[in-house]
Amino acid sequence: MEAAEAVAKVEQWLSAVQGAREPRLRVEREKVRRVPEGWSVPYNSVAFLDGGDAGKQIFPPPRLVVREPDGALREPSPRPGGVSIPARTPGQGYWEELIDPEFTASGLGHLGVPELAIGGWRWVGPDGTRGAERENPRYRSGPLRIGYGRPVNELEWMLLFADVDWFDRERLLTGLTQVEVLVPHHGQRVGPDTPSLEVYSSTGWLDPMTTAWRRVDLATLVAELPQQLTLRFYGPGQHYPFLVSDVVAALRKFPRVRPPVDVLESRFEISPEVARLVEETAAELGLPSPVEPPTHAALYARINGFELTDDEIRRTVIGKSWRKLVSETEDPSRWPTDLAANGLQPAYGDDGRIEPIVDRCGKYCSDAPQGYRHGFRRISGAYVGFALGEALAISGGDGPLRIGPLTQRLLFLTEGVIRGRSDLAAGATGGLLRWLHTQGDTVPGEVDGWLVQVPDLYADSLPDPDELAAIRELAMGRPGTGSGSAALLAALPAAVTTGVPAVEHNAGATARLIAGVTHQPGVDLDAAEYLAEVFDRMLTKLRLPPTVWVAGTEPGLKDLGVRDALPDYARFGLPEVLDPKDFGSGHDSLTVLRHAFSAIAGYENQPEVALRRAVGHSGRTALTGALAGALIGSRNGIPGLPWVERLELRYLVENVATDAYRHFNRSSPLNMGYWTERYPTS
Repeated sequence: MEAAEAVAKVEQWLSAVQGAREPRLRVEREKVRRVPEGWSVPYNSVAFLDGGDAGKQIFPPPRLVVREPDGALREPSPRPGGVSIPARTPGQGYWEELIDPEFTASGLGHLGVPELAIGGWRWVGPDGTRGAERENPRYRSGPLRIGYGRPVNELEWMLLFADVDWFDRERLLTGLTQVEVLVPHHGQRVGPDTPSLEVYSSTGWLDPMTTAWRRVDLATLVAELPQQLTLRFYGPGQHYPFLVSDVVAALRKFPRVRPPVDVLESRFEISPEVARLVEETAAELGLPSPVEPPTHAALYARINGFELTDDEIRRTVIGKSWRKLVSETEDPSRWPTDLAANGLQPAYGDDGRIEPIVDRCGKYCSDAPQGYRHGFRRISGAYVGFALGEALAISGGDGPLRIGPLTQRLLFLTEGVIRGRSDLAAGATGGLLRWLHTQGDTVPGEVDGWLVQVPDLYADSLPDPDELAAIRELAMGRPGTGSGSAALLAALPAAVTTGVPAVEHNAGATARLIAGVTHQPGVDLDAAEYLAEVFDRMLTKLRLPPTVWVAGTEPGLKDLGVRDALPDYARFGLPEVLDPKDFGSGHDSLTVLRHAFSAIAGYENQPEVALRRAVGHSGRTALTGALAGALIGSRNGIPGLPWVERLELRYLVENVATDAYRHFNRSSPLNMGYWTERYPTS
């Protein structure tokens, strides 16, 4: 479409708006310009344009966008980055677009509304009355609904929109003309023999070892590069390659309108400010020598997919300094009263007592930063999420969220599989009996290990009477007589056991083994097996694990009917958004799974909403909330969970999860001769 054709369309619209009256508005032809969505065609009053009457000028001048290639007329948004809407003619109805909120939130409205981002249309009559709706069969769910991580800038929104086919290659290239990228600072020069240059969308996508980079707008960067060089964009989604010549051509069509950016940046932990802080903190505490800057802590967090904030790095310096002070003076009375304010967090020693450590912010494990199969953020997030989901169901409100009996048993089951060595069934049995001991029952054998020495675990947690009876049967030597959805507790610890290099069992079989300690063979063990296999896929150390709606439908899993609760967000057309209430109020294993999966499928990036959905029905909300929390936590890690600061015994739960992660990894402290008192053989 040429400019003249766009002007003609707007003039035709102006004629329809003004009717038979003498024209009062006319297109400003000399100010027509091409924009990413099509042609921007401004218009103003005839009195101003012809007579120069400033008092008749419309300011700012209104305009329409003539969209390419279909020629549709649209009214641009009054705010930068806002979404245009179809142009309306007074006295006529129109079809209002129902645009996916992910697109409206992106700030990329200037690139035009993609057809695949329109869920449908709603008729609006001449009087403004809203009427019938019709679905867009070509709609595709947005990237956040599908399960990608939340983007941090416009470039990442663009890359994600390209990944779900909202943006084609041309629209993506048009958007790239206005962005800035990160180029790792390796001192490497680009020459005629360099095949490609990697550029990154944000610091979170840089290699964890990278500590310095150049932040530069793409227009400035391509001006100094060979035309045939390939730029490879790294960020969320696929890694998109573009020739420099493609970017240059796009810039000729749409020159950069923002100020240029070209600066060198580096990680905060290696900054002069942090160097001064370690010196000042040492002087304040009276240390003879300062601690090292927290470069390892920051690196370990990045290995696990997180970045320490500047404030977290400052608090890490303070926490390390306190640890050094107490270690060198051998005086535990020196610990500050407020651990959190001094960069510390509680940890539990072999005797169950609290021993402060440097606050890891839920982002890394300093003793084993890299997992073999599983990621620390996945396991720690799953355990804390489990506790959070149950606590939300039984506590609610705005006060403290106390852990419940399901979380208690999960902790003891996990301790049991760590102690079980080659006999996981015996280990699980021992763990459940130690939990029964904390409930006031007499159990056979010695009650040892560190977990039974934690006083807070002796609180009356009001366990389910039937489940308590089944474990009491276990204490009397009659295992496997129970039934019910509590079998699902075996799934998470079973999945964790597969993190070691030479594992000889799979998660599903292990779940059947652990759950079979208290439950009879049948559908409950089938459900535990299925859930363990889902967890095993979601605990991966990969940066982006599968979503629950993908992991729950992968080939090889038993078809227990749970898939009915998992919509397919990858297909065209509006997905069927299911609600836990759609699956009745049952308490059986399969219904609990349907409740949990339907609550979070498509809401992985909205954990508050997902957890509220998981506990907002009449079923077994404590278990549903716990499982939903574990699945959400495995996706988002502890920092991505809501209300964590209100969760009582959060650090105890995290401690058990960290021990399990370390044990079922490359080299367990238990196998190396440590932890013999902490985790004696069951």
